[in-house]
Amino acid sequence: MSLQNYERLYNYIHEYQRLVYEVYSKHAIAFLTTYYHVDVQETIWDNEKLMGGAYERVGELSGIMFHKILLLPVFFSEEITTAFDAQEIGYVKEGETSLVIPSTYNFTPLPGDKVKLEQAFLRQTNDTYPIYTVTGIEKSTNTDLVFYKLKAKVEQSITEEQLQNQVSTVYSFFEYSKKIHTLENVQRMAELLQRNTVLRNQIKQSFYDSNSGFYFL
Repeated sequence: MSLQNYERLYNYIHEYQRLVYEVYSKHAIAFLTTYYHVDVQETIWDNEKLMGGAYERVGELSGIMFHKILLLPVFFSEEITTAFDAQEIGYVKEGETSLVIPSTYNFTPLPGDKVKLEQAFLRQTNDTYPIYTVTGIEKSTNTDLVFYKLKAKVEQSITEEQLQNQVSTVYSFFEYSKKIHTLENVQRMAELLQRNTVLRNQIKQSFYDSNSGFYFL
């Protein structure tokens, strides 16, 4: 009776881990969002009042700053649960959902992050979708490659115009590299890709022979 080679089993485990945490996080069906990640370095916290919190989360008295990340793909966006709560101001419609972010994005989500499940420039005439606040985070494993499951709750009165005043840096997710870069670098890389596409098409039209499948210089 032959025994399974241990090294082969071990390699299989690593291959499966790569499939789950690297390949899947890059190629699975995703939903594009605008993500506001708390800028811990630039945020000014009040260390005397409210047990170290800020006076306001959003507004003139808030010292909280955000990294704004455009076109950030998130996964496993769950059904939004809706509940009505009677408060002093009247009935409030509360919505909760959850979504998943892989660690391959090279940042750790934090409670208080803001998520908008839409891109404003896609619906400029009807940009009325709510902003969600991250209220809880579940970490899948204690390894280097993980998934973060975020619990998010609808904000009742915060708008993107208010958040924009507290943005320290604007980033964007670049699909070609599957990484987050500054908006300026993303624009430069997009221009280079466009030039490469034009150059490739020109070369193909000038030197490619469709009958033989060869390029003749």
